Amino acid sequence: MEYILRNGKSVTIRRPEVDDAEEIISVISTADEETLFLARNPGEFQPTFEEERNIIEGVLNSTDSMWLVAEVEGKIVGQCSAGLIRGYQRYRHRAGVAFVLLERYCNMGIGGKMMEECLKWCKDNNVTQVELDVIKNNERALKMYQNFGFEIVGNIPNALRYSDGTYVDEYTMVKFI
Repeated sequence: MEYILRNGKSVTIRRPEVDDAEEIISVISTADEETLFLARNPGEFQPTFEEERNIIEGVLNSTDSMWLVAEVEGKIVGQCSAGLIRGYQRYRHRAGVAFVLLERYCNMGIGGKMMEECLKWCKDNNVTQVELDVIKNNERALKMYQNFGFEIVGNIPNALRYSDGTYVDEYTMVKFI
């Protein structure tokens, strides 16, 4: 799917291919270095290319989840995923969504387009409750999620501990569709 961004450039949102493994690892590693809003410290994400290729193959063959990458000018700049919380029948109405976007591509509308695609997958798969976690001080993401109708339903105090010894809370957000 191709979309025109606020700056006039276009973004292609597509399923990853096995050959994207190296670039995906690079994007996630770079994002980990750019922000404190992700769950990992820089350097903690260290899959081999083969492991990442296997993950891509697994998700591409899954009916319980989907994974998309965002590509600008031929370069992967972010990714998103949506997937059932658990496979049990009583949970099949619930899905979680997650996003990674390189800092220099924020505020262009890419995150919103990825969210639209995740919500479309959820609707197409009879999901009625979409869930996500977000760091309390990630105001940009919070605003986007709230604009999409997500509501804060919980707070986990001291959810993440940074290497300097400080802590940050994490919100749980839900959208009913």
